[in-house]
Amino acid sequence: MKTIFNTLIAFLIILAFTFVLCVSANAKNKKNIITHVTVTCYQPVKSQCDSDPLITADGSKIDLHKLKNGKIKWCAISRDLLWLFPKDKPKRVHIEGYGIYEVRDVMNKRFTHRLDILLHPSDKTMILAKNVKVTILR
Repeated sequence: MKTIFNTLIAFLIILAFTFVLCVSANAKNKKNIITHVTVTCYQPVKSQCDSDPLITADGSKIDLHKLKNGKIKWCAISRDLLWLFPKDKPKRVHIEGYGIYEVRDVMNKRFTHRLDILLHPSDKTMILAKNVKVTILR
């Protein structure tokens, strides 16, 4: 009985070690990830953000002049998508039909599988597009 128990323990240790190696290999994978999400838009105003709408979740300050002139292209993602991004690198996405955006903000937890494009408060554009191809750039 002791031999079977020891064999089982050895097997579980090998299995755990193999799992760790596989996870490490996948974490180093440099391939881009493609997913499909609902794309909407938001503006840095109190009614759509928190009490300080010009500061994003990562601490970046929104320069309204640069935003209006198209010099910054930022977006927010729903929290369920955060795990797709490497923690130690800039978070960038290619949104089909819209271009490349930097992820600087996170949406309220009630939203899932969604991406919000940041627009200037004077921009009257409305965006609601479902099943949009988004490539997470690694």
